[in-house]
Amino acid sequence: MRSIPTRLALPLLLMSALTGCGPTGPTTYEVGEKKVEVDRGEEFTLSVPVDTAMGEWWHLTSPKPDAAVVDSIGKDEKLDGDDDDEVGGSSGTDLFQFKAVGKGTTKIRLIECPRGACAGGGGAGGAVTPSPVPSGSPAPDKKYRATVHIYTVTVKQP
Repeated sequence: MRSIPTRLALPLLLMSALTGCGPTGPTTYEVGEKKVEVDRGEEFTLSVPVDTAMGEWWHLTSPKPDAAVVDSIGKDEKLDGDDDDEVGGSSGTDLFQFKAVGKGTTKIRLIECPRGACAGGGGAGGAVTPSPVPSGSPAPDKKYRATVHIYTVTVKQP
C-alpha cells in the first residue's frame, strides 16, 4: 500500500505539467502589441495610457472592426492615484474590452486625441476623427496631432 504523499504526488505532478497547456499569451495587449491572436470565445483588452490632466482621450474609431469576428464589449478607465483632492484630472489607462466571436481577421482602430486634436463623437455620436487644420496654417507638432493606432486581430477556432 502506498503512503498518502506518494498517492498525491502523481496528481500534483500531472496538474503542474498541464498548467502550461491551453491559450498562451496575455489577454491584455499594450500600445506596442499591434498583432493580437485569440481563440473564438476569448475576451481580450487593449490597454492604452491616457493623460486626462492634459486633455488626452482615446476612442474606438471608424471603420469599426468586423462584427462577425470581434465584438466591442466596453471601455473602462483606471486613473493613477487615489487623491480625491486632485484638481484637473490625472493620468491612467483606458481599457477597451472585446470578445472574439468568429474565426477571421479584422482591424481595431483606436484614435489617440490630445486636447483639440479630434472632432466628432461625443453626445452627437458619429466617428471620432482628426480635427482638420485650416489651410495655410502650419501643421501642429506630432505630440499635438491625433494618432490612429491599428491593431490586427486574428481569431482562431479553438
